[in-house]
Amino acid sequence: MKPHASLLYTPALLLDSVARPGRVRADMLVLDLEDSTHPVRKAEARAGLAAADLTRAGLPALGLRVNSIATYDGLEDMKALIDQDAMIGGVAIDAIFIPKIAGPGDVAVYRSLLARTSHPPRVVSFIETVDAVENAFAIAAVSDGLCFGQADLTAELYAANETYLDYARARLCVAAARHRLPAIDTNSFELHDLALVEAQCRAARDAGFTGKAAIHPRQVDVIAEAFSVGPDEIAEYRRVVEDYDNTPYGFAVEKDRVLAPPFVLRARRMLQLHAADAEAAPYRHQ
Repeated sequence: MKPHASLLYTPALLLDSVARPGRVRADMLVLDLEDSTHPVRKAEARAGLAAADLTRAGLPALGLRVNSIATYDGLEDMKALIDQDAMIGGVAIDAIFIPKIAGPGDVAVYRSLLARTSHPPRVVSFIETVDAVENAFAIAAVSDGLCFGQADLTAELYAANETYLDYARARLCVAAARHRLPAIDTNSFELHDLALVEAQCRAARDAGFTGKAAIHPRQVDVIAEAFSVGPDEIAEYRRVVEDYDNTPYGFAVEKDRVLAPPFVLRARRMLQLHAADAEAAPYRHQ
């Protein structure tokens, strides 16, 4: 799955407000049937998606966050998804975001149901329960991406234990890296202090996340700037690989850098992760 730097979450009931050309600047629009849709209006939201027309909206990649299949609304979400052949308004859904999972068996249920559609969307799993944190590696093995749900995870705790939350972030990011998946950080609830949002993005990228969710359009540009991998960075990864392949030594010390297998391996993996942008198939590590 291509790593999307910025994901804009929008309540499914507000689809009309974003379904216009040029309205969404994020890499992916994620329509949300879960937390941002009130329980008494979820059926209305599903009906709105079924009646929508997005063919002229010029949207980027399209995602859908469904309710947990352990709930009635989650079952109805999946039934509607299958009935609509994993499309919304004539546009194919690129990814389904599944919440409140505990382990890889939960993901298998969604995979089985989505297999009934012509072009099954990718499955992105939320790590937002204590069980999911402990099973992060097994969940990553059967997913196409991981998202961190800090608010829901914190709700399971007696307090917002920062030590544990850091542990959860670390497990998610390492599991994602182990299985070469995008790792999306939790959304920021800060809507006005964009300097704080930027700081949160830097901390997330340093932790190993490849992108971050937004809940308001004003957050999107800050997130995109923090997580985008530019052509200069891609070119440097290419240069590391090419120079190492052309040196007769397994370890080379140059004027401004050291060429060694661990650094080359990281360059190959970053090129693989961003292959869609870098056209880096020749550097895919086997």
